Amino acid sequence: MILPYLDTSALVKRYDPKEPGAEEVRTLFAEVRAVLTSSLAVVEAVSAFRIKERQGVLTPEEVRLAVEALEAHAALQYRLVPPKPPVLREAKRLLLRHKLRAYDALHLATALVVARVGGVAPWELPFWTADEEQARAAEAEGLAVKRV
Repeated sequence: MILPYLDTSALVKRYDPKEPGAEEVRTLFAEVRAVLTSSLAVVEAVSAFRIKERQGVLTPEEVRLAVEALEAHAALQYRLVPPKPPVLREAKRLLLRHKLRAYDALHLATALVVARVGGVAPWELPFWTADEEQARAAEAEGLAVKRV
């Protein structure tokens, strides 16, 4: 079975049930044992939680619990892919081709490199995101995009 790749915008929905698409993400985790993501997603998710706290969306206690759950899930369910040189080269190529932010390019590059190294066609790798610009870039690169 090909593991789905979740970028941070999709991953954080697991920890905030008020997010649109949160139920879809939770359903995914009831169906699969593991997902792929960049190791940078953990840092980016903590940043997202803190932003939600500053905006009054999450309480400090909710942030603490979300970070604890994230760390536990990262150890058990997330196949964290480090940003090694092939990923960085691919991210640079993507930045020159699409309207992406750096972290979005790194996520997309990670998914593409994982598919390439794993001998999987890009259209066979489910790529979950809540970011519309990233979704368009991922589709242009041939990934099977799931918008949440």
